[in-house]
Amino acid sequence: GKVNMDEFAMGSTSESSYFGATKNPWALDRVPGGSSGGSAAVIAADLAPFATGTDTGGSIRQPASFCGLTGLKPTYGRVSRFGMIAYASSLDQGGPMARSAEDCAYLMNVMAGHDAKDSTSMEKSVDDYVANLDNTTLNGLRIGIPKQYFNVDGLSNDVKVRVEESLKKLEELGAILVEIDLNMTEAYVPTYYLIAPAEASSNLSRYDGVRYGYRCDEPKDILDLYKRSRSEGFGAEVQRRILIGTYALSAGYYDAYYVKAQKVRRLIQQDFLKAFESVDVVAPPAAPTTAYKIGADLTPVEMYLGDIYTIAVNLAGLPAINAPVGFDQDQLPVGLQLIGNYWSESQLLSIVHQYQQHTDFHTQRAAIAEENV
Repeated sequence: GKVNMDEFAMGSTSESSYFGATKNPWALDRVPGGSSGGSAAVIAADLAPFATGTDTGGSIRQPASFCGLTGLKPTYGRVSRFGMIAYASSLDQGGPMARSAEDCAYLMNVMAGHDAKDSTSMEKSVDDYVANLDNTTLNGLRIGIPKQYFNVDGLSNDVKVRVEESLKKLEELGAILVEIDLNMTEAYVPTYYLIAPAEASSNLSRYDGVRYGYRCDEPKDILDLYKRSRSEGFGAEVQRRILIGTYALSAGYYDAYYVKAQKVRRLIQQDFLKAFESVDVVAPPAAPTTAYKIGADLTPVEMYLGDIYTIAVNLAGLPAINAPVGFDQDQLPVGLQLIGNYWSESQLLSIVHQYQQHTDFHTQRAAIAEENV
């Protein structure tokens, strides 16, 4: 079945869809996150046991956090992108969403592996993710706590407390918590919102009313055809990102913005690789807040800052997983994110699976889901 999502996967609320806003099963006046909000909503409402999503800057992990689910963004190249409409080709990655790490492992056993139809798909052996669910010992596992992530403006106190409680639980189960520095944190949002829109501008240029996509009625001439097809065929957020990306790629600005952003991207990757020399995984929140109200009228910058904990993973091509770890004072789900080194999906699934053997957050149901049982 098909589900709703933000237009061209550009958004964090699933409100920019042509079909209207998706509702969060935990609170129908709240968004389910985005861009894969429909995938999260159908699982949280018990309309489907699992779903797939795509993650360009957090679009699996953030909706999973907002809807109390487990969601895995694999290493770039681990899952084929064949069949996806590209948003940002160097960032996009498909992955599974379900209630538990075990269910995600079953999906990964089917989804992972080389695909000759996707040139970015890696020819690398695939783990048996289900068989490996108990293979990572929590005893002595070193979990990096990036201190910069817990000092971000806008981090909800409820989210901070629930995440710290989950880390304490992992410590009780044998893990070792290690404070680390990720010094490039302030560069995440500006870097991402130059590179992703630039790639979107290039990828969506085919939607011109001639070669591909929507075509306006009765154009007066070729210029009118292009202008009206693209202005009528794209929503406001998609237009905004195309304009940003086109500007960043234009003559005179390419070196100043796009090339510089790619250099900073490498520094962000190196920041994580340095961290992985001393820890096994990194553990920030998945999102700084719980689910927004539908129609909250966030400014673009406020919405982009909501991706602060997720976008660096895509810039670096790393795998990461969201695990539900409790609720805020409004009974909205909170998520813990675990970020691993390259090709460590088995390890991430195993850590969350063992955490879920000692907690019941992933089994709890929204009231509307109970009605669907």
